[in-house]
Amino acid sequence: MTNIHRSTRTVLSTGRARAAGAFAVALVAAAAGPGLAQSAQAAEPAVAPSPMTDAQVNRSLDDLARTTAASVKGSDLRSRIHDAVGKRFDGDTNALWSSLAKDSTFTSKVAGSRQSSAAVATEAAKIPRLQVAVPAHFDSWDPATYAPLVAYFPEGVDDTTLKTITAYDSAGNAVQLDAQVEPTQPVIVLSLNERTDEQGKLVPTQTTSTSKAEAPQSVAEAAAAKTKYSVDMVVVELNDDKEPWAKGDAEISMKAKSKGCSGTEYLNTNWENLNNDGDVWAPAGGRNMGLTTCDVIFYWWEDDGGSANFTLSYGGASLGVSMDDDDDLIGGKQIPYSSFSGSSMREDAWTALEQWTE
Repeated sequence: MTNIHRSTRTVLSTGRARAAGAFAVALVAAAAGPGLAQSAQAAEPAVAPSPMTDAQVNRSLDDLARTTAASVKGSDLRSRIHDAVGKRFDGDTNALWSSLAKDSTFTSKVAGSRQSSAAVATEAAKIPRLQVAVPAHFDSWDPATYAPLVAYFPEGVDDTTLKTITAYDSAGNAVQLDAQVEPTQPVIVLSLNERTDEQGKLVPTQTTSTSKAEAPQSVAEAAAAKTKYSVDMVVVELNDDKEPWAKGDAEISMKAKSKGCSGTEYLNTNWENLNNDGDVWAPAGGRNMGLTTCDVIFYWWEDDGGSANFTLSYGGASLGVSMDDDDDLIGGKQIPYSSFSGSSMREDAWTALEQWTE
């Protein structure tokens, strides 16, 4: 491998891989065909409930965090949360509230004597993606002896610049925690899971690679008889994961697409082993992304889940990726075709991330 200019670089070729990504896929429902004729008046069509606003979600998160904080005085509830979170169903230290609530006694223990179980269940059911997370110091948390604060991470905010989040102690007192600096003790955080869809179903990581450069796609390409170069990712270093501690590990995603020919088209919605600041991906042999006879655009972002609001584009070219307004864009570059000739590695850097291709 070509020297990467840093003799002290630590290469992590293994590590905790994500079980799932958070990339939102837009689905289009086809209209149903006509059914049996009805002599009576047609039934009223079902009306889907209106989606909750960010303010409504935050009020529910606040209520549930305050209620849960009062209840985790009991070690039994703490142990249940610890066991569920420890399963890391999506690769991170969290569990869906709905999964915990499959045991009916969970909701009653959260409710305690302060409110009805039905009220707590109704509040939680409004948020299918509701998760219970322990994003900091989970492995050192002994639920038998320590009752953490319970915080919530609000929706509708810029999570990279948010100053504080609200947590509650068992007496109901509000505590302001630094949103960007990890606390010294475990904290239970209620928030929306970033790797599930709007119904709370786990979205699998998408990794697709399509290379269509076997035959030139234009008269100009045919006349030039351009050589097909292999596009390979060799090393990626994450400098800033763009994810505050309370939201757990990052969901780093990337799209590579040839611009000007139908060559490389590669997508990874949750790049394995790039979870936190300082992580390095550098497996033996790197990763091939197909062939190209033209420049290739590389674009990176941190996916915060949620519904798609726009299609990602760069330099006037659509990358064919549905994005959410809450996602944190790292940046893109158009890499010249000649860079993939194989003569040397090329380094490209953004503030948050560096990549080496050849």
